[in-house]
Amino acid sequence: MEMRIDGKALLNAVEKVAKKAGELILSMKHPEVYTKEGHANFVTEADLASQRLCLKELAPLLEGAHFYAEEQKENKMMPGFNWVIDPIDGTTNFMRGYNHSAISIGLVKDGKAVLGVVHNPFANETFSAFLGEGAYLNGERIHVTQLPMEQALVLFGSSPYCRELAEETFRVVKEIFLHCGDIRRSGSAALDLCYVACGRCDGFYEGQLSPWDYAASAAIISEAGGKIGTVEPHALTFDRTQPLLAGNPGVYQALQKIAAAKKIG
Repeated sequence: MEMRIDGKALLNAVEKVAKKAGELILSMKHPEVYTKEGHANFVTEADLASQRLCLKELAPLLEGAHFYAEEQKENKMMPGFNWVIDPIDGTTNFMRGYNHSAISIGLVKDGKAVLGVVHNPFANETFSAFLGEGAYLNGERIHVTQLPMEQALVLFGSSPYCRELAEETFRVVKEIFLHCGDIRRSGSAALDLCYVACGRCDGFYEGQLSPWDYAASAAIISEAGGKIGTVEPHALTFDRTQPLLAGNPGVYQALQKIAAAKKIG
């Protein structure tokens, strides 16, 4: 039997979890820092504490749902519902006091993003969406822009943990820069995608991202009228790392053309 979900109630509950995790990380002024595999790849005690809180608070909300979370030792996308969690997206920013990081909680059902909450506790901004219900920023409806590529502000990520992608990344970014209005690099893919969703920017590219970086924002940007995917003809999934492109419909198509011309993915 198909499980019936009250989308509004579930979204409100997840927003509360994300905000609670945000309060927690703000309270941890000097968390211990550990290194992970990859160049300059860190995890802090705040990441671990935030993830523990999210796992505990989300578990009762959806019976039988699985967890796919950045700081778990093993992750596998399962049939049915999967909570996809980044306890702090933008850990390096958080460590350095850059104040541009977020808690990202997505819900994926059988390969489709159905719910997303991205909360930036430093700015007190909560982006949220549930499938078919629109996208919101602090309760106000948001939409992508309609600006063309030549006027677009495009965000990008440098895949810093995978230095072998540097040549490809900056070759693509140079081509994007030559075709758009300007580019930006923020250090939080989840927030970058939300900024596209609310019209602060118009497009996004990164050569490799993990599902917890984009699962929540995928729901938000889609409900805001934007497009998100990997390099065509491949389809976006939530079970592995892959290149990611997003934008308003026109900018998204322009980014896909650049990616295809540079033969990435």
